[in-house]
Amino acid sequence: MEIKLPGTEDREQQYFDDLLARIRDIRASERTPKQKVADILSLATDYDKENAIPLLSLLNSRMTALGTNGDLRFANCMIMSVERWAECHHPLTMKSIEEQQRYWLMDADNNQHIYEYPSFSGIYDDEDVDEEEEMPLVPETTVRLPKELEGFKGGSMILKLEDMDRFIDTFCSRNTYYRRAYDILHELDKRVLEELEAGEFSSWIDVEYKDGGWAYFEFSHFEVDLREPDSQYRTLYVVYRYDTTAS
Repeated sequence: MEIKLPGTEDREQQYFDDLLARIRDIRASERTPKQKVADILSLATDYDKENAIPLLSLLNSRMTALGTNGDLRFANCMIMSVERWAECHHPLTMKSIEEQQRYWLMDADNNQHIYEYPSFSGIYDDEDVDEEEEMPLVPETTVRLPKELEGFKGGSMILKLEDMDRFIDTFCSRNTYYRRAYDILHELDKRVLEELEAGEFSSWIDVEYKDGGWAYFEFSHFEVDLREPDSQYRTLYVVYRYDTTAS
């Protein structure tokens, strides 16, 4: 059993609070994407300074290989992930960054229509489940806007979908009784827009694509272009991930 000295937990909480504040300052700054990545690496040098420069050099070359705006997508994806780590009190180390960077590169490369704007994780709230009711196929949770986006007053909301190509390919045939892809997206968009009014989004949304068959969409994150100074003209991008379909 680990024994913590008095005051240790307070110091740990203060460390992660300060780390969160610094990560959010980096996201909101006007620095270039590659400078933001360097800033994030600088936060991890308390654990491992000597590997910072080689890792930054490696990431710079890989971000360049992603093509137009690849560095922007990578930086947004990275910042959102390390923010989650800080919230969960997971230390920010060079090792953890090195292990995760391949997934950030993959997401930035495969989803070129997302991570284009500052990206934010949602705040998850578990809903009470009646023990007498049948357990749902997917978890019953809702997602709220994070503190930085609370009280969003912008007039626009755009639904984005991860793995859009696979989703479109699944529902492209005109010779089946499946609903077409954009008909499914129309219903998904309508439901997300309705949830925006309440300020809470479903962590999972199912849309019927045939009698007894459902397409599942999992909440991923929010995006907002914070460079627009007037908040009423900002657009909220709500990103869902196409998961799979039930037979």
